[in-house]
Amino acid sequence: MNEHITILANEAALDEDGWALIAPFGEHPKTRFVKKNGAMQREQFIQVLDHQSADQLLSRENSLFRRIRRAVVGIPVYKGHPDLGDYSPETAGGGAKKEIIGTIDKVRKTERGLEAHFVLTPAGADAVEREGCKYPSALWYVQPVGRRGEAVLARPFKLLSAGLTAHPNISGVESLANARHAGPTQETTITKEPDMKLIAAWLLGHGVTLAHADSPAESDLLAALQKLHASAAGEAAALGNENSTLTGENADLKSQISNLQSSAAALANETQDLKTQISHLKTQRAAAVVDLAIARGKLAVSERPARLQALENPADFDREAAAILDAPARFKTTGSAESGKILANHGATGDAREEYCASVERHMKETGETDPVKAHHAVMHNNPGLAEKLRVR
Repeated sequence: MNEHITILANEAALDEDGWALIAPFGEHPKTRFVKKNGAMQREQFIQVLDHQSADQLLSRENSLFRRIRRAVVGIPVYKGHPDLGDYSPETAGGGAKKEIIGTIDKVRKTERGLEAHFVLTPAGADAVEREGCKYPSALWYVQPVGRRGEAVLARPFKLLSAGLTAHPNISGVESLANARHAGPTQETTITKEPDMKLIAAWLLGHGVTLAHADSPAESDLLAALQKLHASAAGEAAALGNENSTLTGENADLKSQISNLQSSAAALANETQDLKTQISHLKTQRAAAVVDLAIARGKLAVSERPARLQALENPADFDREAAAILDAPARFKTTGSAESGKILANHGATGDAREEYCASVERHMKETGETDPVKAHHAVMHNNPGLAEKLRVR
């Protein structure tokens, strides 16, 4: 139970019309014993009831659904408080037989305080007339609102049940010798028609078709309520299915996003690999042109590093390559195509670079190839040993 909610019982007298004062206005000391840490302890309360708190309690008790509930079963009335342990087990109350001997069907506010109308069964009437249980005791939820010394100030806010007792503990109320039990005449005095019309108006306002809407019977209202309940249950089931569908679609979308992210990562890796390959091809292309120019005596070997760097990322490769290859020869070449020895300005005989230049020039002469890049790839393809020497070098 919420730590801010407490259970208190009140006793008052029942009059001949079945009305009893269950909570007088003002402040009334209360004491209850509770079991804490294995020992019984006393707690002191001051029950406070003013007009504002009484109005709030009546508003709650007379709400539509509380009135529907009372129209069907009422607020139960017991002999004593056998249900105390259900609501407040720490008091060690209850344990007695829970036999309903009446109900409360209406609650009102008077100049004295809060009163409830009791409808007793024959057993309830016997308890009043023969067993001396003349005083109804209300069982409340009360809510603490402050303290005064050791006592807790508390206001009642919800009526749970009532019990018939032999000894009141509220001063200033009169005793009752006899009380009328609920017979056929008394049952007809319970005002249900306004409640029925109010419930009917509520149902019509929520779009429920109602038979005999001007003067509905309980069976009409029950059928309409069942129809409304079935409709609400159907809507709840439909919403549950829609939620399940959306959950599945959301899972599919998450899976698709994950797959797209994986694909994007794979494409990024492929792009990087292609960039690396392109960079390598550019380097090879530049080397083919520069080495061919050296083989034709148009560049010195010492110029090779600078020319390679300039040709790797030019604005117009074809134009730059043509400028180098179409330039006049500045050096004389020596050797023959058979020996593979060329260009006195290249370096020592047998150098891998000299062999490469001779091979490219020989290929272009023998095949008529004019594109140095194609000539380069052909030489590398036809001479894997030379390609290996160049990589090692």
